[in-house]
Amino acid sequence: MQILAVPYALALVAAAGLCQLLPAALRPLVLALLSVSVYALFGGWQALLIVGLLLAVFGLAQAIARTARTSQTSLWPRLLTGLGIALCVGVLAYFKYAGFLAQASRDLLALVLHRAAAPPAEPTSAAVRGLAVPLGISFFTFEFVHFLVDVYRRQISLLPPDAPPPQRRAEFVHFAAFALFFPTLLAGPIKRYQTFAAGGPASREDLAYGLGRMLIGLCKKLILADSVAPFALRLWVPDQTSPLGLWLAMYAYAAQIYFDFSGYSDLAIGAGRLLGYRVPENFDWPYLAPDLPTFWRRWHISLSSWIRDYLYIPLGGNRGGSPRVSANLIVVMALCGLWHGPAWHFVVWGLWHGLGLAVTRLWRGGERRTTDPGVAPSRLRALVARLATFHFVCFGWLWFAAPSVEIALRCLLRMLRLAS
Repeated sequence: MQILAVPYALALVAAAGLCQLLPAALRPLVLALLSVSVYALFGGWQALLIVGLLLAVFGLAQAIARTARTSQTSLWPRLLTGLGIALCVGVLAYFKYAGFLAQASRDLLALVLHRAAAPPAEPTSAAVRGLAVPLGISFFTFEFVHFLVDVYRRQISLLPPDAPPPQRRAEFVHFAAFALFFPTLLAGPIKRYQTFAAGGPASREDLAYGLGRMLIGLCKKLILADSVAPFALRLWVPDQTSPLGLWLAMYAYAAQIYFDFSGYSDLAIGAGRLLGYRVPENFDWPYLAPDLPTFWRRWHISLSSWIRDYLYIPLGGNRGGSPRVSANLIVVMALCGLWHGPAWHFVVWGLWHGLGLAVTRLWRGGERRTTDPGVAPSRLRALVARLATFHFVCFGWLWFAAPSVEIALRCLLRMLRLAS
């Protein structure tokens, strides 16, 4: 699916026009139908899978809400929530990670049995049957899990079974419009059901802001990100690039991924405003962060907040001693890396940030015990902290950008002149 494709632009124009003309009660239905049509245009048969998963999730959510009202214990709501999460994660794992997990299992078995590592095999995933990974399946999974968990937590209130049928149908249509909202299908931001509500027809100010935000996104993507992309490709061939060239490639990739991703977020936010919806912000000057935790509060905000609410806190969060908290940080960031793609270099990128967050937390704890809290840090110290954070993030991009752990390590060693 290409956001910059003509069919996408035509769908956006049609949706914006209809949202301006139609009554408020019809807008979610038209938006859901247009969204599933756009998805089917780019994804073909995958639209049937996503609609089927959507129906299953909504049905399970209704069952969770119903049993929570009638059951004397939390057993049935908890079991239904676990079933829904297992369904969503299982579909994601089947289509995106089956081959990776199968190969990792073979390698682990070979290690345990002291045999040579198994050669890469054909992935036992959807690719074997000629099926592509469904578009946006990772974003669908996170939003569906959020919906199920928040219904279980009673942070989302669904209508009771005896509610009038028109109201129940309207509730489902609103959920479908939320789940299928086509401006966020490809690259997010990850939405929350509670805040996904139309503010009525877009005003002139909304239209001006939306078009301006989309123009900014296009400039970020087409002018800035695409112009530095050729330099970043040098990270794929470290042996053919000088150490200085690799440093420049690392900075180029840092610029490329920021302008590319934040550009897509601007397009989604602007498109949402044209349709009368507020899509959450996703970036807040992350490269100016004074430390790593602040970076993650500013980078891919919708993802980092999802990880905090649905992985980190359920694992224990900041509760417990330093070893437990550090383990929580490392585990959730490793999973964050794996979410980006079924490859070990993404996992290493996640571990890099998990270790960095754990060390930062320990460092700040010790610093608070030895520093007068009434003394503000000097400007020089604040500048050094920002530069150190920025370069830690940039070195992390080596693991993200390179096609393998070996090539990323080769880049790092050559940059530090530890390898010829």
